[in-house]
Amino acid sequence: MAQQASSPDSSKLDRTSKENRWYYKDLTNHLPAVSRRLLEEYSQIPGEDVDSHVYKMRDILWDHAPYPCIGEFKFLTLNLPLHPKYPAMLKLLTPTPSNPSPKFLDIGCCVGQELRALAHFGEVPSDNLYGTDINGSFLSTSYGLFKDKTSFEGTLVPANIFSPGLLDVGGPFETWERSFTVIHAGLFLHLFNLQQQTEVCKTVIKLLSCQSGSLFLGEMVGCRGGGERGEGKDVKFWKQGEEREQFLHDEESFKAMWDEVAEMTSTIGMWKTQSKFTPREKEAEGEGSRGCAFFVGEGIGWLTFSVERT
Repeated sequence: MAQQASSPDSSKLDRTSKENRWYYKDLTNHLPAVSRRLLEEYSQIPGEDVDSHVYKMRDILWDHAPYPCIGEFKFLTLNLPLHPKYPAMLKLLTPTPSNPSPKFLDIGCCVGQELRALAHFGEVPSDNLYGTDINGSFLSTSYGLFKDKTSFEGTLVPANIFSPGLLDVGGPFETWERSFTVIHAGLFLHLFNLQQQTEVCKTVIKLLSCQSGSLFLGEMVGCRGGGERGEGKDVKFWKQGEEREQFLHDEESFKAMWDEVAEMTSTIGMWKTQSKFTPREKEAEGEGSRGCAFFVGEGIGWLTFSVERT
């Protein structure tokens, strides 16, 4: 009897290897219908060409940054429309006499997929849409992905959110302080430890409009009880010397973090915080299963959150 081929040991693979378990070979079941619609309707890509276009662009992105979100095709997943605050958010982004040009910022926006969806499905004027990511190649490649170099009027700025001169004169965000009615951070905060997340949230407060109702919202991988998690089992993702522990939240730990941020920024009592943790369900074996996920272990799940200025 022939022996079954064994799976490659992820701990011995280079992070750019296409044998890593977060590099999915098959797009089937990993491109949501709404994302396919976006590419067909907004980008005007014929339906029969969508899959080949996604494979091609995924490999271009992978060569720049072999992150799990790229290998798993999550760079086309639209999480924002599923957020419980999405309808209220769209209302905030509707121009009014008191706020004629409400602006939206996506932090860690990857290829700006949520921005394009807001422009197309949400009918938000694209010149009110802003995105930033540390990886400038994500932003530049996004125009090829969505075929909108001449039509998308949003602002995409490469930047390190931890840069000490971020909002200074000459810095990438120098004109952005108190500018945004809505700020989104999707699949972003869970990349960092608790102290780093706190710094991100302090920056968010500086960027968020002082207007009552201004909103910070997002989603991320969470963990029951909250706590630091390293890489998944048998995973060697971070470069040597750049290894990190990532803090995953549940409802209680997220609120505790924001309460600390409010104290540090002298804004206690000025926020309404909501979040919901949903444990991950056990999935079938194969690509996309728990065995393929970057974060593994008991208690892992999904956290949606919102913080509203009162």
